[in-house]
Amino acid sequence: MTVRQRIGVACTDWRCRRRARVRIHPLSAFILATAVVLVSWPSYAASETGFEELDARLNEHPSVAALRDQANSSKDLARAARGLPDPMLSLGVNNVPIKDPSFDRFLPSNKFVGIEQQIPNSGVRHARSVREKGQARQYEWRAEYQLSRLRAELIGVLADKARIDRQRDHARRQLKLYDEMEEILQGELEAGRPIYFRLSEIDVERANVDRRLTDLRNELAQADAALVQLVGEVANIAPPDVVLRRWEGDPNSLYPVRIADTNISMAEAGVREGKAEYGPDIGLRFRYQQRVDGISEGGIPFSGDDWFSAGVSVSIPLWAAQNQAPRLRAARARESSARASLHAVLRSAREQLTALYSAYDSAVRNSEILIAKEKSLREMIASAKRNYEAGRGSYIQVLDGETGLLTLRSQIEDERARQTKAAAQANSHLVLQ
Repeated sequence: MTVRQRIGVACTDWRCRRRARVRIHPLSAFILATAVVLVSWPSYAASETGFEELDARLNEHPSVAALRDQANSSKDLARAARGLPDPMLSLGVNNVPIKDPSFDRFLPSNKFVGIEQQIPNSGVRHARSVREKGQARQYEWRAEYQLSRLRAELIGVLADKARIDRQRDHARRQLKLYDEMEEILQGELEAGRPIYFRLSEIDVERANVDRRLTDLRNELAQADAALVQLVGEVANIAPPDVVLRRWEGDPNSLYPVRIADTNISMAEAGVREGKAEYGPDIGLRFRYQQRVDGISEGGIPFSGDDWFSAGVSVSIPLWAAQNQAPRLRAARARESSARASLHAVLRSAREQLTALYSAYDSAVRNSEILIAKEKSLREMIASAKRNYEAGRGSYIQVLDGETGLLTLRSQIEDERARQTKAAAQANSHLVLQ
């Protein structure tokens, strides 16, 4: 179908009449139209995998699974820290003469069985358990934060794929419009009009569109690689609608702050441990001894007997200046460092959110401006069509407007994708309630 026929204008010159003789069978036209629709239909519309399934796969991502395993490890260490060391069982003999080893010749000779139990400082054990629990909680927060960031990355990649799909479609339609423009200009050139410069401009514009398509293919390959890294496959689905959540100023609602706060809890437990180390470690021991009947070297008989011995040992912080005191100072320094780091993390998180909110607002505003510009451009195209139908002006003006409209739509896709990605990234910093 020619350009004039496409807008319903009758053919007047010999080139239009010659092209008008070409007829397409209705069945062939239907098959061709169906093929065009299937080819141009966005690829994400035909995918069977939904976003919910992809989101569920993120729970199995290696980075998330590693953090959860570390959390479980710390929980077990917290339980282990409260336990006691294994008791020591001892078996042996006492006072056996070397010259005549026996148990019935020397009065002090005996056999024994003993058991010893060390009881480390309970305050130290409790503080270490609290510290490991804090470490476990930190790993849990880090796993949630990592999952939230992966979800934002997934949404961003899907938004990029949807954008690339539409921009490639716009670029291909631009190439078709350039073909139509070249066809019209060739006719005007044969009619003797000096329009060589416009043909050269079309060649340059077509080259720019071809380069843009090459860049889009590269972006699509990068997006597919990112999807494989995230969910293990190349998914072709539309991104979900993302509603931006504004931070209301509560520091505890930010993942980075909660993670940094666990460092303070662990540092406080370290201080309690340092103080508790001044307390004693206790040891308990019990020994049962047995002597058999015998006759001494002087011929004096003695009777066998059983007895026991027991005792308690207590550690004394004699070397506290070289041992406990430096540990306590180090623990207090770590606590001070953790508190300072919390303020630094809060400032950094606030800065990141401010930048993301600004990017989101900028993308929304730019989209509104481009949509208003699109409306004005549509009116200009409609006006150019009316002038052309009235016999004033060239149809090239209409095609120029349509190519500009496709470029404008491509820019709108950029802003919409930027808006979605900024909203998803901003939301990823906020704790899910």
